[in-house]
Amino acid sequence: MKESFSQKCKEALTALTIRKKCCRYLWDAVLHAEPSDNTDTAAQIRAWGESCRCDACLSVLIRALFVRYGAMTDPQKRYHLEFTFRSEAERNAAAALLENAGFMMHASVRHPANGKEKWILYYKSSGNMEDFLAYIGASAAAFDIMNAKIVKEFRNSVNRQVNCDTANIEKQLEASKKYIDAIRLLTETGAISKLPENLQKTARLRLEYEQVSLAELGNLCEPKVSKSGMKHRMEKLLEYAAGLQAEMPCTPENP
Repeated sequence: MKESFSQKCKEALTALTIRKKCCRYLWDAVLHAEPSDNTDTAAQIRAWGESCRCDACLSVLIRALFVRYGAMTDPQKRYHLEFTFRSEAERNAAAALLENAGFMMHASVRHPANGKEKWILYYKSSGNMEDFLAYIGASAAAFDIMNAKIVKEFRNSVNRQVNCDTANIEKQLEASKKYIDAIRLLTETGAISKLPENLQKTARLRLEYEQVSLAELGNLCEPKVSKSGMKHRMEKLLEYAAGLQAEMPCTPENP
C-alpha cells in the first residue's frame, strides 16, 4: 500500500532528535499513553500542558499531539490539516494548548455513519498549515505545501492566459467571418468591382488570409496600413454590403 503524505510527515517528526529531558518526557508521555474509555483524556491533555518546563516543551508537546491525533492531506490534491478527538472536552483542551502557541484552529463536529462523533480542529489555509508545520519541526512538509502552491498558481496563471488567448482568437475569428461574408456578397454580385481600388485590394487580402489579425493584414498591404486604417476599410466594406443587401429582394436566402 502506498504510504500517505500524512504518514511520511509523522515518520519524519518521530525521527527528530529531542535533546532536552523535559521535552523527551512529554513526547513519551503523549505517544505511550494508553487510551481507554475510563481515561479522562481532556484532563490528561491539560496535565501535559501544565508540565511544560521550557520554551521547547510546548512545541514538542504539540508535535506529539499531531503524531497521535493529527492528519493531513497531500497538498497536491487539497489543503487540509486536522486533529481528531473523541470528545468535545478533549478538543477544547487541545485547542487551549494550540492557542497558547499562537494557533487558532477552526472547530467542527463530524457525524460518521457508526454514530461515534468526532470532534475536529482543522486548517484549510495553506499559509496556516505552513506556519504550523514549521513550528512542530515538519519543515519538509511545509516546503511541500509551498511548492504545491507555486505549481497550482503557475497552472492557474497558464490556464487564465490560455482562456484569454482563446477568447481573443474566437473574437477575432467571429469578426473575420463577418467581414468575409460581406466581401463574398460584394464579390458574388459583382459590386466589388465598383468600389475604390484600396477597398478591392483589402477585400482580396482578407479572403486570401482569413485567419490573420487586422494588424497583420495591414502589414501585407503595399504600402502598409495601420490596424486602425484596416479597421476603417473593413467597416466601409460592411457598409457597402449592408446597403447592397438592403436593396436585394426578400428571398429565403435573403430574408
